[in-house]
Amino acid sequence: MYLKRTQNFLLRNAGMTYCYSYEEQWQPKDFPVIFQMYQLNFDDKDFVYKKYWNMYSSHFVENL
Repeated sequence: MYLKRTQNFLLRNAGMTYCYSYEEQWQPKDFPVIFQMYQLNFDDKDFVYKKYWNMYSSHFVENL
């Protein structure tokens, strides 16, 4: 949990915005891992890269 809070702080300080989280089956150990999608927009502030949102059925927005 501490590492997750530190990563969130560092990414936000770099100007990145949290968009969503998604769960993926991690290989080769074959167990579920939750990834957080952060992005930095240079031109359009409202654009969200949704490749992983559309690719994985288990996705959600966390209250950070």
